[in-house]
Amino acid sequence: MATRRKKKHQSATADRITALPLDLRARIVSYLSFCEIVQLSALSRSWRHIHHHVPVVDLNLGEFVAFKKHIIDEKLAIPGIVDDHRLLGIRVALAHRAREGIGSKVETLRLAYSAGDPRVKRHADRLISLTDAPKICLDVSFAAVDRLPKRLNWKVDLPPAARHLKIRSLDFRKPTPTIAGPGAAALRKLYLHDVTLREWPLLPSLRSLRMSMVTVTTAFTPGATCPLLEQLAFWDSTIKHPCVDIRLPHLKSLDMDDVDIELPSAGDFLFPYGDVTVDAPELEELMVNCSTGCSVEYKSFTLRAPAMRYLHWFGQFAELVHIDVGKPGSVSGGTIQFTSNGELEEMSYREMKDYRAQMMQMLHGLLPHLPPLIVADTAQPYMTSKTRTVMDEDLEEMIPEETLTCDLGGLISRDV
Repeated sequence: MATRRKKKHQSATADRITALPLDLRARIVSYLSFCEIVQLSALSRSWRHIHHHVPVVDLNLGEFVAFKKHIIDEKLAIPGIVDDHRLLGIRVALAHRAREGIGSKVETLRLAYSAGDPRVKRHADRLISLTDAPKICLDVSFAAVDRLPKRLNWKVDLPPAARHLKIRSLDFRKPTPTIAGPGAAALRKLYLHDVTLREWPLLPSLRSLRMSMVTVTTAFTPGATCPLLEQLAFWDSTIKHPCVDIRLPHLKSLDMDDVDIELPSAGDFLFPYGDVTVDAPELEELMVNCSTGCSVEYKSFTLRAPAMRYLHWFGQFAELVHIDVGKPGSVSGGTIQFTSNGELEEMSYREMKDYRAQMMQMLHGLLPHLPPLIVADTAQPYMTSKTRTVMDEDLEEMIPEETLTCDLGGLISRDV
């Protein structure tokens, strides 16, 4: 009796799920991979065409490669056998859905594949084209074979409907993507992770660009090819060019977190290097952050942002700072903070007097209506200095560390 009740309960639960509207069922099962969703179509007549209605198509093409550790074709020298028959079946289903208007349109394509395997990449390119999804997320690796060139390049042809693109490299060699196709001109958002950027993609409609662990080997001039950018953020990234030139008339938010301007030689590490220029008349928020020891000191940082409201600056040293936020200054809040210990190699070797000098340079630009001689006295009540002790793991002893903070919100909100 207990077994019968259990089966009856399970059947009732299943019936309730089946009774849901088709579009709701499709969204629920879209958390599964596309292959698992296709298998659901064998459940009953109500589920027969569920794969034509899911808004998300999630495919890992590595699952279609057998004998991955064995090179079957010595001439090709790429391990594994690709199950072309199954992949062609998926392509036919997606083509049928797209051309004949069966089901609903694909909203998101999540695709993982090896761009170093031409057999797999051929299928990946066709799947990207067939789904014609507004949002495309690609996890890309390269086949571990000896015949790959030192520079790993691959091309992504975007379909016409593409608006958001996310590219995440799973290869430690930081391959280089080329973004092209009919959808490139209309792309609005782009996220790049762990890749190399050797030239700026031509994306005239791009509004948001985020980069994580990206190496830029060309001049950092996003405004030349992405003139409509409104949001620019790059973290843990390296720029192999001495000039960072960010001139974007519509930029509203800029986030530079551990951005390293690579020195031409290791021997120059003790000297500030690289010139950063930000000219953004509509910029509202700027964040610059340096986790101690993770990025080189800048030779200069020039900012023109007459509409900026918030400035958050943590740890990044620049030998010369020039800030122009108009008169009277537009900034209404934020923080400037520096930390110094002068001992630990992995932390800042700058003395606090150097950071104080930089803070004064910054405050002169942020408070343009005040005479330079009284800026320090005016800011003093809003500056705090704290000293604590931290462990030097090499010396196995405690050493002092000082943190200097200026509360811009309190300083600028007062009646000065």
